[in-house]
Amino acid sequence: MDEINNIAQNKLIILYYMQSLNIPLTNPQITQFFLENNLIPYFDLQQYLSELIDAELLNYIEARDKYFYSISPMGSKVLNFFDHRISGKLKSKIDKYARNNRDRLRKESQITAEYKKVSDRQYIITCRVMEQDMILLELKLNVTDSDQAKRICDNWLNRAPEVYKNIMGSLIT
Repeated sequence: MDEINNIAQNKLIILYYMQSLNIPLTNPQITQFFLENNLIPYFDLQQYLSELIDAELLNYIEARDKYFYSISPMGSKVLNFFDHRISGKLKSKIDKYARNNRDRLRKESQITAEYKKVSDRQYIITCRVMEQDMILLELKLNVTDSDQAKRICDNWLNRAPEVYKNIMGSLIT
């Protein structure tokens, strides 16, 4: 019986985390929090996520070649009914994490850069700025080596808002 209660409580904690952040999250974004805080072992977490999707308490959405989780309306209802089972201390910890990391997590999913090797001396880089599910800017570049591709991707993640603003300013005036 204790194991069943523990499983139910862990699923409620996942729902609380998702509701507290209130943004679509990737599996690594969810996993990082739970593993860093020693809340739920990795394989158990993956099983719970799958079960929450099957129970329609979490949504699993594909967008931009990535998969995102978000809490469903039914998940919110279940959480509101049972959230008293989560300790106030744990809720505070999750809420603090959400306040401190929401912008970073949102940025991670809205500003993306990736590259693919096409041939020995050809790499295609795709850089994007997103808002919700809408692509605001997509830039494709062709470079000749992987180091250059990596540097461009790293720089994009830090400079995308500035580049976007400059491009829009140049095109509008």
